[in-house]
Amino acid sequence: MKLNHEIIFACDNDKFVKESYFANYNINDQNWYNDVLDINGKKYTNKIDLLVGGSPCQSFSMIGKRKGFDDTMGTLFYEFARVVKESQPKVFIYENVKGLVNHDKGNTFETIKATFDELGYRYSYKLLNAKDYGMAQHRERIFIIGFKDKSNNFTFPENIPLEHKMQDFLEDYIDSKYYLKEKGVAFVTSSKNRKKRYTQINGNIIHKQNCMVS
Repeated sequence: MKLNHEIIFACDNDKFVKESYFANYNINDQNWYNDVLDINGKKYTNKIDLLVGGSPCQSFSMIGKRKGFDDTMGTLFYEFARVVKESQPKVFIYENVKGLVNHDKGNTFETIKATFDELGYRYSYKLLNAKDYGMAQHRERIFIIGFKDKSNNFTFPENIPLEHKMQDFLEDYIDSKYYLKEKGVAFVTSSKNRKKRYTQINGNIIHKQNCMVS
């Protein structure tokens, strides 16, 4: 979340994520929240230009259990919506996995859209792939961008030509400790993963796993 170009809070349960944020950005510790449930959006009402977030993807991922809103992680979407309602940002961006769109025959996504309708935001959504925007990675994600000002005529950006291959970002010589162990090699080379393209080695574009980590 940003206020006057300053990051006010970020939220994750991984201590290393916090360390990375603090190493790269000027964040006051009192403005850091370890749990979205602790965020009081009213504290930031009408002070936020852009609110960016999402909710755990495992509940909607093709390779997760797909319990949706029946899963505690899935219901955290409503916490994102709550913060939007309380803080009233000028713009919000909500991101999740491709599977969110067709989960429960599309009913889950309809619920999400109805929630944003109730918040009074005009929004657009589109399934985007990282490889279409200059990154050598096949990573499909749904993005919902909402505007408090309903007169805004937002359109998603045009595709960016892919100028680099995966190999361009790989180092030629790395420490052996970073190589996959026997179990990892078995995973990425198994017939199941080759057919479903969960992983890919020696390709021009990295095939990211559908989710589990996001």
